[in-house]
Amino acid sequence: MSEDEDLESPTDESGENNDDPEERIELTPEQKAALSRTLEGIQQTLARNIEFPKFTLPDSTLRNIFAVSRIAESQQAMVASVIKPLADMQQSWQKQFASISSDIFKSYSLVQPTLNLVASQLTKNIDFSAFAGAARVAEQFASQQATWLKNIAPALASMRAAFYPPNLRSIEGLEFEEVEKVVMADGIPLYGLPRTSIAEALIQTDGARGRREILGRRWKPISADCRAAIGTCGSDAVAAYVPFAVAALDALDAGHTEAAQTLAGTLIDAILTSYFGKDRYKYTPDRNGKRTKDAYEEFNVRQFIAFAPMWQTYQQFFIADGDKVPMTFSRNATAHTVSPRQFNRRNAVQGIMVACSLLYRLNEEARALEVAKDGQ
Repeated sequence: MSEDEDLESPTDESGENNDDPEERIELTPEQKAALSRTLEGIQQTLARNIEFPKFTLPDSTLRNIFAVSRIAESQQAMVASVIKPLADMQQSWQKQFASISSDIFKSYSLVQPTLNLVASQLTKNIDFSAFAGAARVAEQFASQQATWLKNIAPALASMRAAFYPPNLRSIEGLEFEEVEKVVMADGIPLYGLPRTSIAEALIQTDGARGRREILGRRWKPISADCRAAIGTCGSDAVAAYVPFAVAALDALDAGHTEAAQTLAGTLIDAILTSYFGKDRYKYTPDRNGKRTKDAYEEFNVRQFIAFAPMWQTYQQFFIADGDKVPMTFSRNATAHTVSPRQFNRRNAVQGIMVACSLLYRLNEEARALEVAKDGQ
């Protein structure tokens, strides 16, 4: 369609004009060119000043993989925020075209008598239903996004839970920082054992003293959980260690606390030396206190939970230097001194937990490698 046809009055199917002859005007070539520039100016102005809404997920969801299940909580607000700007935008467009000021046209040298008619023709020839259609399409898209979010939220929650070992997955609202306090700060294992209810109690209890009280009070079910965990360990990678873990548990259950703790300490050292070799020392404190925990950053979430108890387990202890015997479980104190401060049931339970949790993790890794080889 030509520029001239854009400005003609509409006609019916017979070709006759429906408007009064008095309303028709003839524009000069200069006026037509000026109007064309005006339309281009309006189009550019709208393009600069109107932005369509962007559909993006919150940055906080990407920053923290553990909070991704919360997407569902904000989906209604997200949909509302998408639809409202479109409705407002449609009204804004109508107002802009219905009240085009003469200043815009004057800047393009249009004469005053034509302004009212031109504004009327522009408004009349614009199909605002197209904008309404766009709003409906956007609303449909937003609805689809809401459905997508509703369906994917459980999957993301499951993905988040899969970061944890099986005994932690059903703990509602579990945050990694809570797990870190138990395994790294207190050296109490949570990988694969104990059972969910005890693991949750350890996580929710405030302070090392309270957690040690749980170890002392619930030592029998914890022992049973350790036995169950190593009962699943059938890979060649851990086969040599499992009988000694069973022997330590037998000693604990029979009341031979000191023997159970001694065997657990030796077993831990043998497992970690075999697995890490000389690199084991990257994950343990040094004598001068300069070694940091930075080496743990190379682990994924599940590896971290499994191996983080090493940091406390291997706190430095040199009796020849006059170091005070620690009250919490220490592999070095267990190996190099005899004292009721170190040898007690709580520490025996913790030491056996460390050994059995490590075997559970290493067996899991070995099984995964076997499956990968079979699939090749």
